[in-house]
Amino acid sequence: MATAIIEHKATSGKVIIMETATGYIRTMIGLERKDTLSPFQPTTDFCTPYSTEQRQVATLLAALETGKISLSDTVDVGEGIYISGGDTIKDHNWHRGGYGKITVEWAIAASSRIGEVLIRERAFGDKKSEYEAAIGQIGYGKPDSVEGLDCILATDVAASKISPIQLITFYNTIANHGRMVQPQLYKDSVAIINPLIASKANIDSIRQALERTVTEGLGKRANTDKIKVAGRGGAIQMENPDGSTYIMDFCGYFPADNPQYTILVILEKQGLPASGHIHTAGLFRQIVDSMN
Repeated sequence: MATAIIEHKATSGKVIIMETATGYIRTMIGLERKDTLSPFQPTTDFCTPYSTEQRQVATLLAALETGKISLSDTVDVGEGIYISGGDTIKDHNWHRGGYGKITVEWAIAASSRIGEVLIRERAFGDKKSEYEAAIGQIGYGKPDSVEGLDCILATDVAASKISPIQLITFYNTIANHGRMVQPQLYKDSVAIINPLIASKANIDSIRQALERTVTEGLGKRANTDKIKVAGRGGAIQMENPDGSTYIMDFCGYFPADNPQYTILVILEKQGLPASGHIHTAGLFRQIVDSMN
C-alpha cells in the first residue's frame, strides 16, 4: 500500500478484501499522510462516507428494477455536457466531443455521469425521494453497523457519498448473485442481510455490465491474464483551499463467473493525473495477481 501511495503521489490509500460467500474481511488496510513528504500514519476509518462515482451502478440496478430500463436501451449523452436541475454535468471526455448515443450498458462501462442522470430521469423522473427509496431498497448503504468496528456507518445518496465498508458490501452482493451478507471482522457464522436484493435477471445484467467495463470499457487496467475479473472505477474532484483533491476508487471481484473475493481500492491525491480506471484499477490488478 505504501508503495502504491508513493508511486501515485497520493496522500492516502485504503484497501479492503472480502470473502464473497461469507462477508469475512480478510484485509482492511489504511494509510495516510498530510503531504507527499510526511510519514505514513495508519488509519482505521472505514466508516466515514466519501465521494464516489460508484452510485452509478446502484442507479442502474434500481432503474432496471422499475422495468423502464434495459441494458440495450440507448441514451443520448450528446457532446458530454448536460444541464440537470441547474447543475452542469460533464463526462470525462467532454473536451473530445462526448459519446453521443450509447447503450445503457456502455454508459456504465464508459463511466458516463450524464448517462447515470438520464437513466435515473427515465426511471424516476424528478421524484428524488422515490429514487432514493429505490436505492435503499436494493441495499445501497447497508449495513448500519459492523461488530468490532468502533464507528458509525453512514451514507449520503444525494451527495454520492458512501462509506468504504458499505460500498464493498454492495459490490460483494452483486458478486454473490444478489445475496447480501453481513461483513464480519472475525470469522463466524454467516449472517444474511437480504437473501436477494433484486431480481436475478437484473443482477445478471449488472454483472454483465461490470465484466464489459473491464474487457472493453474504461476498466481495462484491471484486466489480468491470470483470472477473469469484473468491476468498475471512478474519480471525483473535490475543491479545497489547497487546490484540487481527487478521490479515486475501483471495486470489483474475481473470478467473475464464480466470485471468491471482492476488493475495494481507494486513493486520494492532490492534482492531476488522477483516474480511478488507471491508478486504482492498476492497484486492483496487482492485488488480484498477488492472490493468484
